[in-house]
Amino acid sequence: MRPVKLSIVLEWMESEGLLDTSDITQIVKNVPDAFEIAGFASVDLAGDADASFWVGDTVKSETNANGFASSLLGKVHAGLLFVPRGLAVDLSVAPSVGCIVPVENPYHAMVRFLEKFAGEPAGAPFIAESARVHASAVVEGSVGENAVVGPGCVIMRGATLGAGCVLEANVTVYPNVVVGENCVFQAGAVVGSRGFGFYEYGGVRRPVPHPAGVRIGHDCSFGANSVVAAGFLTPTTIGDHCHFDSFVQIAHNCRLGNNIYMASQSAVAGSVIVEDDVEFAGGAKAAGHLTIGKGARIAAKAGVTKSVPAGRTVSGFPADEISRWRRSMVRLRQMGEK
Repeated sequence: MRPVKLSIVLEWMESEGLLDTSDITQIVKNVPDAFEIAGFASVDLAGDADASFWVGDTVKSETNANGFASSLLGKVHAGLLFVPRGLAVDLSVAPSVGCIVPVENPYHAMVRFLEKFAGEPAGAPFIAESARVHASAVVEGSVGENAVVGPGCVIMRGATLGAGCVLEANVTVYPNVVVGENCVFQAGAVVGSRGFGFYEYGGVRRPVPHPAGVRIGHDCSFGANSVVAAGFLTPTTIGDHCHFDSFVQIAHNCRLGNNIYMASQSAVAGSVIVEDDVEFAGGAKAAGHLTIGKGARIAAKAGVTKSVPAGRTVSGFPADEISRWRRSMVRLRQMGEK
C-alpha cells in the first residue's frame, strides 16, 4: 500500500461512521502530524508503521488472532491498532503502539481500512532481456532473467517472477505475489487469488480482502489447475523445493515449509502450518488452523481434523494413526460380516 497520513485515516473513519469523535482525544499518543501508516500486518507481526487489529482476549476471529492476550500487547509495535469499543484497555499496556482506535468491530474496521487504503501494488512492467514471453501473454509485473512466460499467461502489476521460472500456458499470477527462482507452473495454475473468506457484519456476510499476496521460494513446481490463495494480513508462504500435483489447493494464510509434496486433489484449508518434509497423498485434506508436523505423512483420501505430530502417518476420516486406523477397518469389516 502507499503510505497515508494517520490523520487522513482517522478523518476517513469518522466520515464512514467507524470512529466516534469522542474517542479521538483518548487514542493518539504523541504521534507527529506527519506520521504515516505504510503497511498492515497481524497483531503479532505488526511493525511501527503498520495497521493491525486486536479482538480481545477471548473473542474468536477468522484470522487466527484467537486468544491474543492483553498481557502480550506490550510487545506489539503497530502504528495503528483497532480494538473493541467499550473494552477497558489501559494505553500504558501497549507503549509501542502509536495509535489505539476503539471501534465497534475491529475486524470490520480492518477490512474497511484495507479496502480503502491497501489498493493494488504500484510499479511499471519489467521484463529481463533474456526472458521469453509469448505474444499472447500479458505482463504488467516483473519477469526475471531466462524466465519463460507461455501463451495466455497473465502476470499482474505488482507481481514478481524470479529468474529461470516457467509459466507454461494460461497461468495467472495476481498482484503482490513474489516467486523465487526456477519454479515451474503448469497450465491453468493460479497464484494469489482472493481467499475464500467471509465475515458477518450487520446481518450480511461480506467477503474478506486478501491483499497480502503470496511468497514462494526456489525450485518449486505447481501442477495443472493448482491454486495458491493470497493472505489476509500476512502472505501465504511456501518454502523451497516444494512440489504440487494437479488440482492442489493451498488456502489463504497457510505457511508451508521446505520439501513438501502434495499429490493430485489434496488440499489445506486456511491458516494451516505445514512443516518441512511433509507428504500428502492423493485426495488428502486438512481442515483450517492446524499444524502438520515435520516429516508427517497424510494417506490418500484422509481428512485431517486436528494437528498431526512430527513424523506421524495418518489415514481415514477423521484421520488417525495409520496402524490404528487399519485395525479399526478390519474390525468394522468383521462386524459387517456377522
